[in-house]
Amino acid sequence: MISWLFSPRGIPANYREQEGAGVNTYKMYNMEGVGVLVKYHWIPKQGVRSLTQAEADQITNFNHATQDLFDAIERSDYPEWELRVQVMSDDEHPELDFDPLDDTKIWPEDQFPMLPVGRMILDRNPTNYFAEVEQVAFGTGVLVDGLDFSDDKMLQGRTFSYSDTQRHRVGANYLQLPINSPQKHVATNQRDGQMTYRVDGNEAGANPHVNYEPSSRGGLREAPKVGKDHTPYVQGPVVRQKISRTNNYQQAGERYRTMPGWERDDLINNLVSALKECNDDIQERMIGHLTQCDQEYGRRVAEGLGRSVEQLTADAALSR
Repeated sequence: MISWLFSPRGIPANYREQEGAGVNTYKMYNMEGVGVLVKYHWIPKQGVRSLTQAEADQITNFNHATQDLFDAIERSDYPEWELRVQVMSDDEHPELDFDPLDDTKIWPEDQFPMLPVGRMILDRNPTNYFAEVEQVAFGTGVLVDGLDFSDDKMLQGRTFSYSDTQRHRVGANYLQLPINSPQKHVATNQRDGQMTYRVDGNEAGANPHVNYEPSSRGGLREAPKVGKDHTPYVQGPVVRQKISRTNNYQQAGERYRTMPGWERDDLINNLVSALKECNDDIQERMIGHLTQCDQEYGRRVAEGLGRSVEQLTADAALSR
């Protein structure tokens, strides 16, 4: 992640030319209840463009990306993204040298190609910024039929915390706000609480005083299932432990080696500038990490800090 963040890819030129990636791994399952692991990606039709640190330093409008997006939509130059998914069977995958549910890893596109499944076009600016932007409440736990959670550790944590955060920030009934509601009406027996303004079922003639089922008083009735439930097979003890296949350095090194020269230069300069403010022990630790990613990577950062990889290695050996 550091190699992405401190490279020019870490500073998108604007929102229109920025990729989006769902870090977490979800599941999709079909009518037969068969599930697969998936990762989501938004690919801008406008192309991808980033800024070097020097270019970013020249920008005086801190809100330039929002301004660029607003202006493009106003002139009918509507930005568009293609939604793509990577699909993997839901099993252990011992052939991989990393855990596929590790959020710090990228699934290789040659093994798991990106498949186009949809698109998003922004063709209107907000009429009321607070109502349509500030009150937007994203959360990993709001799913539709056909989607499910994987055993992704971070996803499990986010699923609980994000919805609670939105209830605290916006209100208990944040999903009733028009900007957070689905286009297709959803009816449940959940009701009342802060800022509620609708009782599900009224528009369909259901009894608004009944919020349970079964009932002989005309309340909501559960919709019939249209497919089989997804029932993954689980065997063995449930434990709390770290991911076993971490492989923390390979993808970072591969990423560094695929960068063009100017991008490597900017990455090194940004890391050196940040690490100069750090204590010596932190610098040494980071040089050690980067050297394990790629020998040149670590050496160039060390040289930028006035350090020697060889000397640091020798010192570490003496201290053992």
